[in-house]
Amino acid sequence: MIKKEKSFIIEQQDKKLKDQLAKIKHKILVMSGKGGVGKSTIAVNVAVGLSLQDFMVGLLDVDLHGPNVPKMLGARDLKLSRKPDGRMGAIKYSPNLKFLSIEPLLPSEDTAIIWRGPIKHSAIRQFIGDIDWEELDYLIIDAPPGTGDEPLTVAKTIPDAYTLIVTTPQEVSLIDVKKAIKFCQKIKLRILGIVENMSGFICPHCGKPVDIFKKGGGQKLADELGIRFLGRIPIDPRIVDTGDLGKPLIAAYPESITAKAFDELIRNIIIATEIMKKDVLEEKYMRVAIPISSPFELETSIEKFELFAIYDIENNKILVKDVVKKQQNQELINFLKEQVVTHILLFDPPKELADFLSQNEIKVLISDTFSESPDRLIEEYLKEKQIR
Repeated sequence: MIKKEKSFIIEQQDKKLKDQLAKIKHKILVMSGKGGVGKSTIAVNVAVGLSLQDFMVGLLDVDLHGPNVPKMLGARDLKLSRKPDGRMGAIKYSPNLKFLSIEPLLPSEDTAIIWRGPIKHSAIRQFIGDIDWEELDYLIIDAPPGTGDEPLTVAKTIPDAYTLIVTTPQEVSLIDVKKAIKFCQKIKLRILGIVENMSGFICPHCGKPVDIFKKGGGQKLADELGIRFLGRIPIDPRIVDTGDLGKPLIAAYPESITAKAFDELIRNIIIATEIMKKDVLEEKYMRVAIPISSPFELETSIEKFELFAIYDIENNKILVKDVVKKQQNQELINFLKEQVVTHILLFDPPKELADFLSQNEIKVLISDTFSESPDRLIEEYLKEKQIR
């Protein structure tokens, strides 16, 4: 009985999550490989900037141990609202911007959160599924630095989220960014692009930039790894004061060099999200799953679909290959959704299976020629695709 009740609760939570996420067009996780790179500053100013362009925006702070968003917005006294249906609504900052953080839910601002992974996982799921965000164009998610529980939970909860990676030009930051990129590739998070923060310092006396932390390292890394570079944000001495006073720089000093750099970053984010969405529709980007019996052999028996080769493909080129095992008793469709698979390549599948997968938005690619190796099969498919 207890197991059935627990299963029912999880199903209800999953339904709430699915319904809520369906109302949000673009979800962007802002993360960094290390702390101190100004990730929250980027997240807050991007969210405010998007809202000033008449987009409906949500800003979710999942840094549970060090929430900074309420302070940076100057909104520590604002509380959650209650909807007519009894659900709690996200905190309204402006007509176009809502936010949520753990801080307004705590007894006092200096309360320490001492939680392990499972509790953090549950809290983040509740922040998304139990809170009514309404219709949004963008949900910006500010994660703590590194590759721990919080970004991992966001990836599992919002499989179609994009990642915006923040770095500084310094080599020590760029080393950690590479780890963040590997993390994203491993857990199937598509990378929207890299932004280089603290890219030069704007002198308050002469107005000229000074390269305190070097310059251009983020763009060089993006070019090296084939990742979109979205912009540079120079240091403005006023950015510290605006953060402490709860007045985001992009709104407080719209004519400043740094605010204009944020405007360019936001334009590039808007363009990038539309391009990536279009790439999926036009099949320029695909995540293809192939059932296998070993890393080198295909599996044709549906009853034995447990191991899968999964390929990230962009513009007919294989970017990443991974071999993933489906959990015992896990439904095939749930596994494919969890892995954010867009296509599955099968050899002569039953019509019922192909129809079922198609109805669940997994495109079925059918091969009429049997190839011994999954790598060869995907290469043959891409070659035929190019010929067409």
